[in-house]
Amino acid sequence: MRNRTLNRYFLRLYLTSFLSTLLAVFALVYLIDMVELSRRGRTDDLGFFGAASFSALRVPAFMEQALPFIILFASIFTLLNLNRRLELVVARSAGVSIWQMLMPFLAGSLFLGLAATFAYNPLAAWTKAKAQTIESSLFGGASSRTGEEVWLRQNADGVRSILGGATVTAGGTELNKVSAFLFGADGSIVQRIDADRAVLQNGRWVLSQPRVTRIGYPPSYPQQFVLPTTLKPEYIEQRVADPEATSVFALPREIKVAASLGLNAMAFDMQYQTLLARPALFLAMTLVAATVGTRFSRTQQAGRAIGLGVLAGFTLYVITFLAKALGSNDIVPPVMAAWFPVLAAGSLGVTILLHQEDG
Repeated sequence: MRNRTLNRYFLRLYLTSFLSTLLAVFALVYLIDMVELSRRGRTDDLGFFGAASFSALRVPAFMEQALPFIILFASIFTLLNLNRRLELVVARSAGVSIWQMLMPFLAGSLFLGLAATFAYNPLAAWTKAKAQTIESSLFGGASSRTGEEVWLRQNADGVRSILGGATVTAGGTELNKVSAFLFGADGSIVQRIDADRAVLQNGRWVLSQPRVTRIGYPPSYPQQFVLPTTLKPEYIEQRVADPEATSVFALPREIKVAASLGLNAMAFDMQYQTLLARPALFLAMTLVAATVGTRFSRTQQAGRAIGLGVLAGFTLYVITFLAKALGSNDIVPPVMAAWFPVLAAGSLGVTILLHQEDG
């Protein structure tokens, strides 16, 4: 009963620290993004409330990248406060080991990791995809994973063409801000078509209200222009899909589709493995925080403890970032790239705690 009460108390303090840190970081990121939108003139285009809504769609994806650090800082702050009030010292004197004290922290981190992967990630992916679509349609920005406009080469019914668009929506069946170039038999450009929107229908692109330009002729403005194609919606979507704008539940399907089309699925596989490893990453961050947070009662140097925690978290972030880049480019298997830094950090944290507590 005593340990159960103590565990609930520690867990409540940890979750409170996590939520307060989360809200503080969210407010800071939101403010920075609003300032950036204002600097780029987006506030004038959208109005204040429109820009505020647009920024609210962008922030969840940024916050998803910061969640491991929020876990780290929340763990450190909670342990430091417990040490400052000598509550950890009292718990130790009552015969509670460091592992028993860390159990509510680890349980809370595991719960938060599962929630971040299977609840928060779909929300963040949806808001990021929505923000990309709005930015592309309103400001002409690109929605591809490379940040560039999408260009597709096609040859159907004897018509060779290149079709480009700023954004792809509706599962790869719609292109916005479209430009198309048609080639003659000698390979020279014979026509250019510009339109706000193109829809893929039964093996053809239908460009609505285009501007058709031919060499030696004035531009014409038909109601629509039909461009034959053999491209499939799945192929088009895979060419431009951003893995970070795809939810964890949709990633397995995207991996299978990319493999069936002969495209590189490593970026999607890497993102999927990263999300699956997130609960373990949160556990590793908590163990790293414990290596510096539980020693405060002995050293009485909060600044040094926080500095060491920040250094450890930043090092783990850099290693994870490099591993993700290697896995996305098929240099190392995505499973190894996603799980090795997490397991290494967790093992290091356990080793240091064993050395500190048991010598």
